[in-house]
Amino acid sequence: MSTIPTTLESGAARYTVVGAPRGKACPDSLPVSVLLLHRGSRLYRAEALRELERLGFESIVSVEVGGGEGSDLESLAARHPLARFLLLSEPASPGAMLNLGMRESCGPYVFALWSDMSLQAQALSSRFFERVAEQDLLCQAPFLSDKAGELLPTAAAPALNKSSLKVLGLAPARDGARSLYPFDYCGIYSRERFVMLGGCDVGIANPYWQKLDFGFRAWLWGEEIKLASALKMAYDEALPDEDSTPDEGYRRFWLKNLAPSFHGDSGQIALSRFWSYLRGPGQGLFPAAAEFRAAREWVRVNRFRFRNDAPSLVDLWDEGGS
Repeated sequence: MSTIPTTLESGAARYTVVGAPRGKACPDSLPVSVLLLHRGSRLYRAEALRELERLGFESIVSVEVGGGEGSDLESLAARHPLARFLLLSEPASPGAMLNLGMRESCGPYVFALWSDMSLQAQALSSRFFERVAEQDLLCQAPFLSDKAGELLPTAAAPALNKSSLKVLGLAPARDGARSLYPFDYCGIYSRERFVMLGGCDVGIANPYWQKLDFGFRAWLWGEEIKLASALKMAYDEALPDEDSTPDEGYRRFWLKNLAPSFHGDSGQIALSRFWSYLRGPGQGLFPAAAEFRAAREWVRVNRFRFRNDAPSLVDLWDEGGS
């Protein structure tokens, strides 16, 4: 880890654009544009596009990995002239897809969802979207159900046991419940706040640690992620597998989020934290020292963006604050 990205441009994936030019279909009445992230059968993609257009979303950006599908996209673009298709040249992490979609989307708020999800849109009135703009949170995440209709524990809460982090998955109990991160990256994001936060760290390959890094960093820097009861969605198939095994992504997450302490008005990583980092799994002295230096520099550059540290965040969460 020689450097840690600070903008969406860092490590951006290569892609081809098919369909509407950027900005052609920016929403007029609704402040929300749609970012459709593709996975699974391409039948889901076509069905999702039809449903989103039926619901009145005019600005749609669809992101997927290529593989000889150019002619298929040309045909889709002809049938959906207001949609913009981004074809990645190689597989990318969910966070990289989200970063790219945010760069290419228009409108102040971006609704990110996957093509294998169904949107239950009964409560998505114009008043709901007005409230999205009024609250202006980093992310309003959905209430999610599995394909059998069972509500999923999508409200993630942090807990610390000494220096070890544990993330609890809780069923959302109310509108506005806090979540440490947006489950499966889905939700309505403030595009400006997402960009200012630096988006997802594409240097973290494991989607779980990438998602946790995004959410933890957001709360440490004073942003908020809450669940919106009016935003209800369901998976059409089984939930994607998630691997939370500590790996290189965990080590990077630890350095950026658990190692810093907050003093006065800024964050910092004390040199003494190196020995805790070195005791982590899969570490050699010289690679660990290089990664630790890079993380200390990243924290130094962003030191005044910190509003608290991990222990303080957990304490506030336990107390019911934000």
